[in-house]
Amino acid sequence: MKPMTLKTNRLILRPPVPADAGAIEGFVSDRRVAEMTALIPHPYPAGGALEWIEACCQAQRDGKKSTWVICLRSTGELVGAISIVDDARDVMLGYWIGVPHWGNGYATEALHRVIRHGFNQLRLRYFSSYHFAHNPASGRVMQKAGLLYQGVQVLSCKRGDQVYDRVCYGITAAEWRANLTAFSRP
Repeated sequence: MKPMTLKTNRLILRPPVPADAGAIEGFVSDRRVAEMTALIPHPYPAGGALEWIEACCQAQRDGKKSTWVICLRSTGELVGAISIVDDARDVMLGYWIGVPHWGNGYATEALHRVIRHGFNQLRLRYFSSYHFAHNPASGRVMQKAGLLYQGVQVLSCKRGDQVYDRVCYGITAAEWRANLTAFSRP
């Protein structure tokens, strides 16, 4: 099943295509983006974005992951990516935004739209996400999108040879629906 294109007032979330590889690689090659994620390597390998796109497409076909690139509606410019990963134990949300686009609310807007899609169209029951303790801006994104603070898992996440605290968030479909007006975004 191909992920559908999702829209907000300012954004288009669409499946990644090979033509996106250059923009993706340019953003995730920035150490500041990689350091805020558990899975983006640094230095980023040449050609790695194309491999990532192919892996995302395969995971979508296998029913394990839905990934969208986040693009501006006004220009079509790619600014980031967001995914739902279903690993049979949990349904996780993950995202990144390219540094030149930090602070514009794109991550919050995209996250909210994907949560709405997950609960309304995919009929998911729960979402979780986390951020490294040294990235509180990501926690603010999660809170603004409606995720609820769940706690801290001390030294539970590794990136390279560094170990970090994981700050956890989540929300059930029932919690989200009960607070729908508080989270009403495009």
